[in-house]
Amino acid sequence: MLRSLKSWTAFVLLILCFIQIYLLEVSVGASETKEDKCKKFSNKSCDECVKQDGCAFCEKDKHCIPFDVVKDVTHKSCEGQDWKYKQCVVSGKILLIALPVTGFVVLLALGCTIYCCCCRKKKRFRGLDKEEAKWRRQREEIEIKHKERREERQKKHDEIRKKYGLYKNDNSEEPEDGRYHRFDNTAVA
Repeated sequence: MLRSLKSWTAFVLLILCFIQIYLLEVSVGASETKEDKCKKFSNKSCDECVKQDGCAFCEKDKHCIPFDVVKDVTHKSCEGQDWKYKQCVVSGKILLIALPVTGFVVLLALGCTIYCCCCRKKKRFRGLDKEEAKWRRQREEIEIKHKERREERQKKHDEIRKKYGLYKNDNSEEPEDGRYHRFDNTAVA
């Protein structure tokens, strides 16, 4: 058991050593090759330079330089910010202005869309509910007024019918055909 533990420990240490050696070679080799690789394309065309990974073309000096966006932009490694990175159409100073403005416009449009689609729709539905309730109240008030007027008209009609003897009473002995009958004005003696 002790023997297998020692062998596993030795194996793990050996793997860790290989990893450290590999990382050291990659980091040293990459920095040298990246800088050397970019310098090879100096005084050549922009297209040849920007095709290389991590290289930018400085338009003013016609040099191909290794490019780290944050470091080189803030330290102004290319005079006048006239560098081209991964394309040869638009210079760096235009990209520094256009990309943030475009990002802001996209975020603003997204915010407006979300507000219009979500927030205003809820307000509109709340407003419709209030309007519906208001319309219902108004309709009920109108119906109550119509009912009162109908009752008043019915009373007036009943009075006119009584006046001309057309009114039917449940207790009356008048003919029930609803027609006008001659009223006899005989004195009761």
